[in-house]
Amino acid sequence: MKDKLFDICKYILMGLMGLIVLFMILTLVKGQDGTDMEMKFTYVFIIIAALAMILSPIYGMIINPKSIKGVLIAIGLAVVVALLALLLSRGSTLPAEYLEGMNITPKIESFVDWAIMCVYILVGATIASIIFSSVWKLIK
Repeated sequence: MKDKLFDICKYILMGLMGLIVLFMILTLVKGQDGTDMEMKFTYVFIIIAALAMILSPIYGMIINPKSIKGVLIAIGLAVVVALLALLLSRGSTLPAEYLEGMNITPKIESFVDWAIMCVYILVGATIASIIFSSVWKLIK
């Protein structure tokens, strides 16, 4: 069952890679006129990636019900990181006239600030875990 599913996914991904190459060649031949087609193709890939991101853990939980605990812990940690970033983000800090000149709303600026805080927290946690694991190996 797993080998058959692996083969199906492998062939789907190979087909998608072929489509990407085909669309890149078409865009190079057409010039800038192909940009709209590339954006639509990008939206399709984002939807496919989102579906894969949602369906893959569900499939894993069906195959191995013991993995539910790990998935719930990961979701809980993601929520904690998002809430912590929300608490640490400053919101809109730039003058309104500067933002209007760049066609950015204060809401967008707040979202970008939140996203950057998420990245900072995740990078900090990664560095801390690397340091912790190195020290732990030295102690053992």
